[in-house]
Amino acid sequence: MKYCKNCLMPDTRPGLKFNEEGICYACLHHENQKNTNWDERWKELENLCDKYRGCNGNQYDCAIAVSGGKDSHYQTYLIKEKLKMNPLLLSSGNFDWTETGRKNLDNLSDTFGCDIMVFEPNRRVARIMLKKAFKEIGSPSWYPDALLYSFPVKMCMKLGIKLLFYGEDINYTYGGEFDSETPSAIFQSKNDVVKPVWDNWFKDNVITEKELAMAKQPEPEEIKASNLESIYLSYFVPWNSVHNYQVATKFGFQHLGHEYDREGSIDNYDQIDSLPYLLNPYMKYPKFGHSVATDNASRLIRYKMKSRNEMIPIVEEKDGKLDQGVVEKFCEFTKMSKREFFEILDKWYNPELFEKDSDGIWHPKFKVGIGTK
Repeated sequence: MKYCKNCLMPDTRPGLKFNEEGICYACLHHENQKNTNWDERWKELENLCDKYRGCNGNQYDCAIAVSGGKDSHYQTYLIKEKLKMNPLLLSSGNFDWTETGRKNLDNLSDTFGCDIMVFEPNRRVARIMLKKAFKEIGSPSWYPDALLYSFPVKMCMKLGIKLLFYGEDINYTYGGEFDSETPSAIFQSKNDVVKPVWDNWFKDNVITEKELAMAKQPEPEEIKASNLESIYLSYFVPWNSVHNYQVATKFGFQHLGHEYDREGSIDNYDQIDSLPYLLNPYMKYPKFGHSVATDNASRLIRYKMKSRNEMIPIVEEKDGKLDQGVVEKFCEFTKMSKREFFEILDKWYNPELFEKDSDGIWHPKFKVGIGTK
């Protein structure tokens, strides 16, 4: 295990590459964007919107995939307020909302005057899938993530909407297999957030393909055939999580601090819609030795808001903390006992990065910022 010499991202992150100087591609991409002509990119976005604005008369001329978070507010502000489009907001609902998350989603409609179409997941299927994905692939939010990718695309195809906006290109921003900078989001489903394990879910006959049909995103060929353009806004505007949050607060977005104090996270405004969902980002820690605090810290380092040395002790303190409220809510929804939960979690620890003591407690073999010997 080795760390980027600029930020605190380790090479255990799936798909992340490093150059010969030991700098990760996420940092390199961020630096490269300083040479981007953003005025020219904005003009490209204006031209794209000109092509579709009013194309359906008084009906929607585009759609935005939203969750209700800070980035959703920023996206809607850009598309509705600055570019004068008439968007339909498309979202997949949570199986267990925070009160703050619900208010933020409502605020999008109140503040920007947009219609929102929310897909409410089948709760029985969600309960089965969260437990199944936790147990079988160590990614408990596979089902809600798959819905968030598939539902907006399917609805645009069904409603005849030809322009769909997503926010951030995760592969380019943080490193991944498809990490070439591009405005097109047509391969978003290939970014490893939704692992390609579709056929595996049906082997034990607990769930059927019919029950998961909405979670299966159309193939790129189908999307192209429908003439749907799905794009990343992060290609056209400099994407900065802190700036997006600051803009979102001007339009009524609320952080989670008024409702809940999360363990293991540096900020209180990212991924705040559902507590059980937060088990998923935590799972990077036993598998890869880094979690939410590493993500937060690395962003702040790239933004030049904090130094690497400043963030090391904070990541050491927070990254391995499993929030007890998250465990409580996850077990409550899946109807899983705490004992079963920790037995499943135990099998996901990577013995190359962790060692277990005589009482079954795992301890890191690595040092944050340095790695393993």
